[in-house]
Amino acid sequence: MRQLLLLCLGLTIIGIQVLLGVQTFYPQAFASREDTLGELLEEKTSVLDKIAPEDLAWLAANPIVTVGVDPNFYPLEMFDERGRYTGLGGDYLRLLSKMTGLDFRPLATSDWAATEELARQGKVDLFMAAAKTGRRSEYMLFTAPYITEPGIIMTRRGSGLDKADMSALAGKKVAVVQDYSWHDFLKEFHPEVIAVPSATTLEALQKVAAGEADAVLDYEFNLLEKIQTGGILQMQTAGKVDSSYGHAVAVRRDRPELFNVITTALAQVTPQEREALAQKWLHQERPAGQERHWQWVFFFFVEACLLIFGLLWLYHVGVRKHTRELRARVAALEKRLAREEKARVETPAGA
Repeated sequence: MRQLLLLCLGLTIIGIQVLLGVQTFYPQAFASREDTLGELLEEKTSVLDKIAPEDLAWLAANPIVTVGVDPNFYPLEMFDERGRYTGLGGDYLRLLSKMTGLDFRPLATSDWAATEELARQGKVDLFMAAAKTGRRSEYMLFTAPYITEPGIIMTRRGSGLDKADMSALAGKKVAVVQDYSWHDFLKEFHPEVIAVPSATTLEALQKVAAGEADAVLDYEFNLLEKIQTGGILQMQTAGKVDSSYGHAVAVRRDRPELFNVITTALAQVTPQEREALAQKWLHQERPAGQERHWQWVFFFFVEACLLIFGLLWLYHVGVRKHTRELRARVAALEKRLAREEKARVETPAGA
């Protein structure tokens, strides 16, 4: 009975472990069953009948479109653990594919600066999640933004810079991602701020944590996600920066036909539908990283092994106890038989 209770307890612990693991690494399994994108894909139809003949001719001759991606920009865009392009930009890409029939091919690069360089070289046709800046407008055409979020200023706790706006950052070092819109924002509108370019948002946060920069400027969703995955807990929000930046689809300037097609397709997505898609991603927890995944697998494996060894040990103890009891019974029975045999032998015949 005790073994059965311990078995049930062990299985319950493993079951809880599995549940927490699935919730951590596959939060979409616990998300609302309402499939916003799926409903839109069923609803939206082809826009080819709304496209000018010259644009249709270009479309027929150029069915493949290369998409430049920022691999570190969750939840707007990223590649998941299977290498699939996903995020809010991924949802819009699937909608555009359904409505235009184009074959979009996301291109993986090391960081956003490398992606922009490929676009300048003419090796990328389109961005799915880019903010319009003066520098980018020199070689890209931008649709209307489908999501607009303010910038957030974060500082290190204990640095003395608890509250900050752009005027308070004059002469201070502010970490930004190389070639992000906020990098352009500082160069175009706030040259008095010393920009500290970084390869990624995580690197920018690390520079602030290490004292190499006084603050970091980026989007809140990007900062909070990197703080969570990077474990940089000494950061605090010091201020907010409102700007006209919004994320949109951008097309190479020498592809005006493609820009017309994309603009026509995006016009079919209503403001309510855009809001629903944005809320789906902005309020969705990101699955834990591969490193934490293997940590969880390791601890789960250890717990399972300990449970198995524990049950085997209990089984062995039970078997040994049962064996001792049997031996004691056999010994008692042998003594009893010996006494009875002795009594029979000592009893005179006919007594």
